Amino acid sequence: MTPPTIHRLSRLLLGVSAAVCVASLLRTVLGIGDATLAEMIYDVGILAAMLTWCLRAATPDPAHLAFLCGVGATLLWVAGAIVTAFEGNSAALSLADALMFGVNPLIVLGIVCYGRSAVPHPIPAPRWVDALLSALTVTAVGAAFVIESAIKSVDSATVTAAVYPTGSVILVAASVGLLALRGWAFDRRFALIVAGATTLALTEVLYRHAQATTHTAEFGTLYDVGWMTGALLMGLAAWQAPQPLSSVPRRTEIFVPILLGAIALAVLIVEGAEADSAPLTITLSGLAVATLLARMALSLSLNYRLLLHSREEAVTDAVTGLGNGRRLVSDLERLNGARATLVLLDLNGFKSYNDTFGHLAGDHLLRRIGTALQHGAGADGRAYRMGGDEFCVLQPADASVTPAALADGAAQHGDGFTVTAAFGAVTLPDEATGSTTALRLADERMYAHKRGSGGREQPVVEALLALLEAHDPQLRRHADAVARNAAATATALGLDDTARRDVRNAAALHDLGTLALPAAMTDKPGPLDDEERAFVEHHTLFGERAIATTPELRGVAALVRASHERWDGTGYPDRLAGEQIPLGARIVFACHAYDAMISERAHAPAHTHADAIAILRRCAGTSFDARVVEALAGTLEHDLERERVTVDALDSVEA
Repeated sequence: MTPPTIHRLSRLLLGVSAAVCVASLLRTVLGIGDATLAEMIYDVGILAAMLTWCLRAATPDPAHLAFLCGVGATLLWVAGAIVTAFEGNSAALSLADALMFGVNPLIVLGIVCYGRSAVPHPIPAPRWVDALLSALTVTAVGAAFVIESAIKSVDSATVTAAVYPTGSVILVAASVGLLALRGWAFDRRFALIVAGATTLALTEVLYRHAQATTHTAEFGTLYDVGWMTGALLMGLAAWQAPQPLSSVPRRTEIFVPILLGAIALAVLIVEGAEADSAPLTITLSGLAVATLLARMALSLSLNYRLLLHSREEAVTDAVTGLGNGRRLVSDLERLNGARATLVLLDLNGFKSYNDTFGHLAGDHLLRRIGTALQHGAGADGRAYRMGGDEFCVLQPADASVTPAALADGAAQHGDGFTVTAAFGAVTLPDEATGSTTALRLADERMYAHKRGSGGREQPVVEALLALLEAHDPQLRRHADAVARNAAATATALGLDDTARRDVRNAAALHDLGTLALPAAMTDKPGPLDDEERAFVEHHTLFGERAIATTPELRGVAALVRASHERWDGTGYPDRLAGEQIPLGARIVFACHAYDAMISERAHAPAHTHADAIAILRRCAGTSFDARVVEALAGTLEHDLERERVTVDALDSVEA
């Protein structure tokens, strides 16, 4: 037969089955005919429904094996019906019963085969556990209400009184277990399967119970309608088009297992409290509760792994696999005062490459650059992608690879393109302590490098120094002396070229804000009162604002602002203490104090070099950073020794 013919015939059979169900219902309610007529109507209704399974097996369907099982169940049922017509139902276990016993197992097998085609693979482990939990719970409830009593009735009734109810319970358990495998998702086909299986099981259980208590007749009751309705629903299910399952998790995957576990626990408690407890029910419900505990453990394990995965994704750049800005900030906070170097890099020419060769090629290039930076960072360092074409590297302060070498390693060249990297480096915690300050300073230095390696700000510095000299030549002399000593101290402390340049410029401009102070305060012969002193202490803020108007000098402005902070936190304007003070500002403050002490002042005579160094060392740990003081002292002593050697050489020549 052609597929259209099969479809028409199946619709006809389903119509016949439905009509016969209605006829059986009317016959029973109205009391028309006898048991023979009832049996004939029943046989026609069941056979019509089951033949639709056979016809479905003749058409293509992913669940083809399930319908073949339906064909087998149909053949067994027909054979059993034929044998029953000839030998009757007198025997406790007849040949007809033996044939009929195979119907339920084949239907269960068909449901399992349907599950193989209706559930997307691979099936998550929690769903396997849910399926086991569901099947055990349904079977435990069935054992408590049906199977235990059916087994006890075998001695006083036929074997069918135990086999058929047990098979019905297993049929429902298989259906509910398959539903769990589907994530408790219904489509029209599966809803009809579950409805049909439940109808068959309930009818069978109610019939066997009534038969055991009231000797209900074989045919001619409403139970006939129940069996025919169940078979009709299963036949309708066979002809429903399969629907794809949604991959979106459902809340039922959380609530239903908990509900089933609660039911199993309740059965276990009630059954265990009975004096005449049923071992099968207790065993099945106990297994269901154990399965629920396993499900909970599996859920906790999966949730923990998902949490770790989501946290890792939250701090990982999707393109390069490097850490992102969140991870960098977290790693900076975990340094906890440890020495490190932060290098911020910005790619030059990447946008042009991306526009020319496309985003896929651009992502590939970003991965190459990320790999190069991670390799350059070494085993103790880490590279990050901040987004766009910005990268960052955090490495130990004593790393052998310099920031310039990292930038060179990130450069990519090819036919028609060149991508280079500008960089800015910050030494932690010497120049910055917080992540925000460190990134801002590195960004400023990186853009200064991008604009020409810091050369553009020098004319601005010279112009500001000229303004300082025009106002007070002594301020210019002091600025030059402090700048010279600060640059030498920065070199002794191992600061890189960019940091040394910023320290030198900050030292040269640290008193720029005094130009905003009234002459009545700066030239006052006596001590300042509290209000005047508070105003004078704002001169570092005035200097910061003036310098920060030049973008290339924002890092310098920050150092000028902190150039009068003290190690013990008693300085101004922010009362910073210890490592909170940028290293460059600590250098400027010590050099400023040294030059002020060796210079003639109106209110105090000049100190000798040795006295000034002694005072610096005595105040190390309170006003000054001891490490800066020793570096400054070392450079000054080296300069003085060189001057003595020069003077001695000149004296010997003159002699």
